[in-house]
Amino acid sequence: MRILSTLILTSQSLNKIMEGQTVTLILSIAGGTISLLLLIIGFFMSRLVSDVKSNTSEIGKNKGRIELVEQQQINDTKRIEELTQLELRVMSKSVTDLSNNVNTLVTALAKKGIQSSIKKES
Repeated sequence: MRILSTLILTSQSLNKIMEGQTVTLILSIAGGTISLLLLIIGFFMSRLVSDVKSNTSEIGKNKGRIELVEQQQINDTKRIEELTQLELRVMSKSVTDLSNNVNTLVTALAKKGIQSSIKKES
């Protein structure tokens, strides 16, 4: 009887040990799976952070380029205005000179016409 009770106790102990090993195995698998998932999430988070950093630097570079282009456009506009004003001044002076020459010519022709008519009358 003693042997039988010892066998029953040993059988129960083995069941408890096997249940403990099963729980340990399940916890190990769950822990490994959680660790793997955390590694995957960490990998993608590091990629996301590096992408955000690179995009931020690209945005800064593009902003600088845009400001440079804007400044060049402003300078080009100013240069065009200055050239236009200079050309207008030159044209205005040319028109003034032409007008003076026409007045001189008309005056000369008028004097000549008056002198011709005086000579014809005499």
